[in-house]
Amino acid sequence: MALVRRSSQTPNQAASTRDLKHRVLTCLNKLSDRDTHSAAATELESIARTLTNDSIPPFISSISTTDASDKSPVRKQCVRLISLLSEAHGDALSPYLSKILSAVVRRLRDPDSTVRSACINASGAISSHITKPPFTSIIKPLIDALVTEQDQNSQIGAALCLASAIDSSPDPEPLYLKKLLPKLEKLLKCESFKAKPALLTLIASIIEAGGASSHQILKNLVPCLVEFVSSEDWAARKATAEALIKLAVVEKDMLSEFKALYLKTFEAKRFDKVKVVRETMNQMVDSWKEVPDVSDKVSAPPESQSSTKEDADDGHYQPGSKTSCTTTSGYPQMRKQNIPAGRFPVPDGSVATTARKRNPLANSDKKTGPAMFRKLDRKKPTDWKIEIAAPHAPLMTGVCENDPRGKDEKAEKEKYRFVKPELKRASLQ
Repeated sequence: MALVRRSSQTPNQAASTRDLKHRVLTCLNKLSDRDTHSAAATELESIARTLTNDSIPPFISSISTTDASDKSPVRKQCVRLISLLSEAHGDALSPYLSKILSAVVRRLRDPDSTVRSACINASGAISSHITKPPFTSIIKPLIDALVTEQDQNSQIGAALCLASAIDSSPDPEPLYLKKLLPKLEKLLKCESFKAKPALLTLIASIIEAGGASSHQILKNLVPCLVEFVSSEDWAARKATAEALIKLAVVEKDMLSEFKALYLKTFEAKRFDKVKVVRETMNQMVDSWKEVPDVSDKVSAPPESQSSTKEDADDGHYQPGSKTSCTTTSGYPQMRKQNIPAGRFPVPDGSVATTARKRNPLANSDKKTGPAMFRKLDRKKPTDWKIEIAAPHAPLMTGVCENDPRGKDEKAEKEKYRFVKPELKRASLQ
């Protein structure tokens, strides 16, 4: 039985494909001429937006065939068309992802920086719009180029393409990035790797995507970054400061111990001789000052209350209670006694004056009485004030206001206070 091989395309489709390739090649040739460059670029962009599913493969093949023999505007425009295709067709390009990425990786070693910049933009567009394949299928070709390429331009391009892909992806797979980060740290310390500023930019993108959210990762990553803060390459210093800024923002609560170790080192770098680096360093220091201190993360013990307050809480002492006994030591305190005006008035004068007013018999004694009182009058008023205050001097044993015995003792002392001068005069008679 004979097998009939059917063509994958009808004659009309084949003719349409030939016409498309011819148009694309014609436009690519016009890109080399400055006079026709703008018109050719506009036509190619129009073709890319209006492609059907059947015409996508030949179009990709046509723009992927450029090489170093083509002029720089041609190489650049072909890479820009990959970005436009990704934005216009999205997941329809999933079957052709490997071919598209190969075209991008091949242009990474381009000596023209504008072509490499177009590759970076294309990587971001692919990662952002072609989401059906897993994210790892997009970045693996770029990682291979980063690790294997010895050309510095290729290393720079691969690192920046990876950073763009991570930044643009809706799901950059942080778990995969956590596994990737230690490999990049080793590459960063490798002497043969020349594109250290670009690699530091890639590490900053991984940090922002959540690839450093582990204490074990931070223990290795932070000292590694601190080492490059003092790099001789100003671009490396700037990229390191940017990575540390993102680290302080994303992993703020996990950096307390590192702040205590390295904040002074960061502050010493605020006066970099390169202006853009100096500005970035200042931003880095400000962001790390927002990281909590180690002491802030440990809750402070509550302040101990005073013994009086503790006693009040326990019921041993209540400030408003009248049944409490107070004991005072030290100097005696002068206390006023509220005595009615009609009962035993005590004027501010000496005790001798009071005695003369209250005992008329003292006036008849012209020999002994006046001599005694003259002797008493020579006493200083301060001496008598001390004698008056003596009964009121607080006792170490204390006085209980509601204790009946305390009240009786107090009354007896008040009575004795005013009777005592008369007893003295009677003894003199």
